Amino acid sequence: MGGESVDSDTGPYGAEGFVRQAIAPLPQFEGNYVVLGSWIAAGIPCGLSVREDASPITKNTSRFLPHAIIG
Repeated sequence: MGGESVDSDTGPYGAEGFVRQAIAPLPQFEGNYVVLGSWIAAGIPCGLSVREDASPITKNTSRFLPHAIIG
């Protein structure tokens, strides 16, 4: 949004720098924001995760459910 901060978290971070990214509104279900993550190793899908938090910022305290892809 023109270089302005839309959201932030005070967390124990910052000394190493900051993450800046384009905003991508997350879906919200029953007051929780959900983020899907995936891992690819050597071109092969190998993992999937679901993170959920009351905040749109994913943190290390967000609820996390990992999945393994076994082929």
